[in-house]
Amino acid sequence: MRQLRPVAVSVAAMLTVAVALAGESATAPGRKTLLMHYMPWYQTPEVQGYWGGHWAGWQQEHDPSQADERGLPDIRSEFRPLIGVYDSADPDVIECHLLQMKLAGVDGVIVDWYGIADAADYPANQRGSVALFDACGEVGMSFAVCYEDRTIQHLENTGALTPEDAEAHLTETMSWLDEHWFGDDRYVKVDGRPLLLNFGPIHIKDAAVWRRALGSVSPRPSFFALHHLWEGVDADGGYTWVHAHAWETPEPERIRRVLDRTYRAVSDDPSRTIVSALPGFDDIYENSHPYVPHLGGTSMEVSLDVCMAGPWEIVQLVTWNDYGEGTMIEPTYEFGYRFLEIIQNARREEAGGSFAYDAEDLRLPAMLLEARRRGGVSRDEGDGIRRMILRGEIDAARRALRAVTP
Repeated sequence: MRQLRPVAVSVAAMLTVAVALAGESATAPGRKTLLMHYMPWYQTPEVQGYWGGHWAGWQQEHDPSQADERGLPDIRSEFRPLIGVYDSADPDVIECHLLQMKLAGVDGVIVDWYGIADAADYPANQRGSVALFDACGEVGMSFAVCYEDRTIQHLENTGALTPEDAEAHLTETMSWLDEHWFGDDRYVKVDGRPLLLNFGPIHIKDAAVWRRALGSVSPRPSFFALHHLWEGVDADGGYTWVHAHAWETPEPERIRRVLDRTYRAVSDDPSRTIVSALPGFDDIYENSHPYVPHLGGTSMEVSLDVCMAGPWEIVQLVTWNDYGEGTMIEPTYEFGYRFLEIIQNARREEAGGSFAYDAEDLRLPAMLLEARRRGGVSRDEGDGIRRMILRGEIDAARRALRAVTP
């Protein structure tokens, strides 16, 4: 019988998250750890010289500099970010995103990571990932990686890598992570080991290959793959994603029951499961995946409630900003701040009614971003306002922003 490496996750003692919210310990007994899945793959002419495919389409079918019939940017999505289209390497945008998450009670980010190869749009994604992780230190957020092994498949398909060299490339990728991120104090650790997710495995499905690549670094990462694939690669656990069958009818109690049953089926040991909460799923693909209605926020509310009520200690929020799939939790023209308010309310309920921030506070980071964009504050003044927010001096931050806001 296959021997699976044991995982003993304890939010109180073993899950290291370098973040505190206005005096609340992120490792308080019984407190869930909320990690936001984040896409670093957006580019704009102002920052990187071009419109990336995730805004404009891979054949440049859209022109984000032009308005659609609603007067909003023409992008590859049914939805629009409230702060406008942005570049993932823009430090002011990243600051806004992380502050919004923090004020809602989110502990850290899991970046959707495409590795270190110089191919496709991977270098631009890497610039966004590096900028995001660097900024985590400024706001006291943790981070982790969800690696896309389909990148190796792309490298093979384009002739940039031979199948015989795939394992060496995977091992090199693990070594890069170990050298640059795994040892960082901000990196999420489970049982003293860095948390590594894989979206799949999609391409590398040989457990022995993963075992050798992961074992090439020390300590070996705590490795989680998708909920239905993790056992096949001897992973430490599985994580759930989008389970559209729970929404076959939009009745909240049925959604709740099906999600709870689905999440518990991943493993009898809750420490082997990372569960997911999402606002909905509405993609723009030619061959669309099953639709999950947003239900005005009910889908987010019910799926998060299942995660908070269950025995699992880590919750992945799916996603901050995948506009192509319609799983955006960040504020949008269509939903405003509704999804962040739901997360904030869940934190308040978890804490017994007390939470340092309220719904109005969630608006402050976007006000700071707008002030920076307009030149209404100097770099130092903006940094000072950020520090006020982080210290919990919300009234002072609000006064400072109102003073420079038309």
